[in-house]
Amino acid sequence: MAAATVVLGLPTPATAAGSTMLIVNNATGSNCSDTGPGTLAQPYCTISAAAKVVQPGQTVKVLPSSRLYTGDTVRLTRSGTPEQPITFLGGQTSSDAMSMPLLTGGTSSFVLNNVHDVVIKGFRYDRVKDPIVITDSSRITVDQNWFSTTSGTADIRVSGTSDHVTVSRGLFPDTLGVAVDSGARSTLITGNDFSRTTTSAVTVKDAPQTAVTNNTIAFSCQESVLVDGASPGAVIENNVITADHPATTKDYPAECDAAHRGEAEISLSAGSVTDSKVDYNTVHPWPDAAAYRWNGTAYPTPAAFTTATGQGAHDTDLDVAFVEDFPAWPFHRLPAGAGAAVDSADPTAPGTGTDIFGSKPVDDPRTANTAPAGGVRDRGAYENVGLQGTLTVRGTQIPNPRGPVPLTVKATATATESFGTSAVTYTFDFGDGTAPAVSTTPEATHTYTVPGSYVVTATLTTANGARTTTDGSTVTVTPAGDLAPDFTAEKKDDAGTFVLTPAVTSPWPLTKAVLTIPYGGDFDVTDGRAVWFRFDKPGTYNVTLTATDAVGHQATTTKAVTVQFSAEQLAMLPGERVQLVARTADSLLGIGANYTSGIWGTPSNLPPNSSGVQASSVGSMASTVSGDGYLRAFYVAGTEIYGVDRNLAGARQEAMGTSDRGTWFGSSALSLHGAGYLSGVTQVSAASIGRYTHVVALAAYGRVYETTGDHASGTWTPWGDVTAAAHLPAGATQIAAGTTGNSLHIAALGADGHIRVADGDYTRGTWGSGDLTAYIGGPSQITQLTAATLGSKFHVLALSGGNVHQTSGDYAAGNWSSWANVSSVIGLPGAVTQVSAAATGNSLRLFGVSGGHVYNANGDYTQGRWWPWADVTAPGAAGTTAPVTAVTAAGTN
Repeated sequence: MAAATVVLGLPTPATAAGSTMLIVNNATGSNCSDTGPGTLAQPYCTISAAAKVVQPGQTVKVLPSSRLYTGDTVRLTRSGTPEQPITFLGGQTSSDAMSMPLLTGGTSSFVLNNVHDVVIKGFRYDRVKDPIVITDSSRITVDQNWFSTTSGTADIRVSGTSDHVTVSRGLFPDTLGVAVDSGARSTLITGNDFSRTTTSAVTVKDAPQTAVTNNTIAFSCQESVLVDGASPGAVIENNVITADHPATTKDYPAECDAAHRGEAEISLSAGSVTDSKVDYNTVHPWPDAAAYRWNGTAYPTPAAFTTATGQGAHDTDLDVAFVEDFPAWPFHRLPAGAGAAVDSADPTAPGTGTDIFGSKPVDDPRTANTAPAGGVRDRGAYENVGLQGTLTVRGTQIPNPRGPVPLTVKATATATESFGTSAVTYTFDFGDGTAPAVSTTPEATHTYTVPGSYVVTATLTTANGARTTTDGSTVTVTPAGDLAPDFTAEKKDDAGTFVLTPAVTSPWPLTKAVLTIPYGGDFDVTDGRAVWFRFDKPGTYNVTLTATDAVGHQATTTKAVTVQFSAEQLAMLPGERVQLVARTADSLLGIGANYTSGIWGTPSNLPPNSSGVQASSVGSMASTVSGDGYLRAFYVAGTEIYGVDRNLAGARQEAMGTSDRGTWFGSSALSLHGAGYLSGVTQVSAASIGRYTHVVALAAYGRVYETTGDHASGTWTPWGDVTAAAHLPAGATQIAAGTTGNSLHIAALGADGHIRVADGDYTRGTWGSGDLTAYIGGPSQITQLTAATLGSKFHVLALSGGNVHQTSGDYAAGNWSSWANVSSVIGLPGAVTQVSAAATGNSLRLFGVSGGHVYNANGDYTQGRWWPWADVTAPGAAGTTAPVTAVTAAGTN
């Protein structure tokens, strides 16, 4: 055979820190510099900086970093010698890849052009285009690298006059595989795990003496091994190849369809069969495809292939059920029952002599040996070694392996050996570039002298050559310093909401961090989470963060957080408050006033109507504040009454999530939520008893109806006929409602000009009515009614000739006051076109519309006086708005 059939020894990189090693570490706190010496104390920040100065025999040790190595292209121009190669060394291959530096982004992490005697070992590549490109180079080894989410045309491309390039023990999940181009010679591709490559796992074209041995190749989109053009002298041995295993691939198929599958799993062109060898493979093709294509002819099975060509005499079809669930992925180890692949490989095939983890061939006592010449090597990239290891790393002062320099840790490895060999050697790599500690005992201590994050691994080796590497364990070494709690306070809105984010600096692990907010309590922020907190009112609050570390240190910081509210929010704070809804030609506006603090809010639009109703079509409006703190506003548009609510209390849980103070709830028709359709609605009024709101409507034929609902349920009772229940005459033209105790009072203006009052006693379940005009007289030519309640008194106000008249019924005393012309006291005689009343404390708040402006007059029943109209829409109050045509007001304390 033209190809060599020997076991190749990989170049051994230097491992001791000093003149033979250059350190790369870009982690925060590493003190790195691309112009520095490349030592542990001051490493290089980039691999390319070290590559510019590396000498034969030196190792560039790249430490894993949480900051990653992004877009760093190493264009190597220096070479080693066969005895002293240049080595770029990352970390150990293990299932979690923690010890492997991650190279990400950009194009080509390593570009080797016209160099020789170079080793690239132990790196992980993610989202890199064409990660490794080797051109016109010799004696290059790419060993134990992990490729993922790559792009371009190949993960590793060997081209030009390159010779004796070894690609060994790598992981290629969902990537592009290896390509060997025209002119390359004596390339060895061995011990790799290829899975779901979007191309052929191995593509060789016009490249003689290429050996593809001891690889595990699963579920490739195209051929598993494609040897094309003129590539004589190929060796394809000891591989485990499977095109599909439905139980494994049904939920995680390869990224290709049947139309783009390769012609065969192993394919050698007519120009490549001379002096080539195919043997000792397991080949499982697609059910409808070929296992082999040799010299242009396809063969479905190993038997057919051997009969026709004499090749593949020891090949077999093995349907391997790889275990792919985490944490096995992406390692396609041989499962139990894969006896045809165990202890059956050709020991003379070219290769590294070890499996993907570095284990030598180990006799599996559970399987009869069928390998030639007494060999015990398994086929594929993995050796069944009967050895597993776990690693625990603890600090010597506290269990958590985190602390300030100098930090001493103790690593303990545990071996589980099932093949009867108990002697184990432990090699502890502490991840900081220092020489690994080798011991026959499962423990080792190490002191870190440079801050950084380091990954510790342990490699366990038995006397018979079995080898396994544990998953990594992270050690965090911090600069010496004091425990320093800090936090930021970020304002999120104008309603008192802040995000308080802890930022504790601690050399030792943090065991407790508590944020104390006045009137808010204590919040555990040990895990660093931010606290969203709403302060109930403006002011300056001293917020404290207290931190405790693992060695008992405690420190506290206090900051003053200044809370400011917008005028709109100030108007909704507890106190004597009124909420207005004002109608303009094209808008419905919400405006708030806080009489306790003397604040007017700024107007804001009500939420859009769910039925698309425009403000221009809105007629009568009414509002009330329910006992559970919601403004409940209603308006007539077309033939429907619509309701919209606003939360006037603090943050609280609603059916659809949390609502904050000032939150509006979408507008919808009462008829859709239980009340039913009411014909001919022209007016609406509203009043509340506790959390229940009573909506009163004036409908067809001047009849009065009532429905009851609450915000929590969002439902309404069917309309009840008050005209019938209270024996009111039909033909009413105006209505106004209020409540005292558990009774609803409705003032109704009849067609005869008389005001009648209907009283619904919800305790007794009775209705009654009386003719107020007949009892106390009243103004004539009334155009509107409004009402409000103060204690036991139901105040009825009538608009007549542009003047506001008022009377009150004291339901505790059982009498009504005489009518009074309030306009004669508060001003704007004959000029008011619409009026609304609200009550807060012991005051009656009137809001009148005149000339497109809203005016406010207040009757203080404690002082026994009225305060004259003041322009709400003037600067300094609610602010200028478009001309207002109507207003409704609701008060609360």
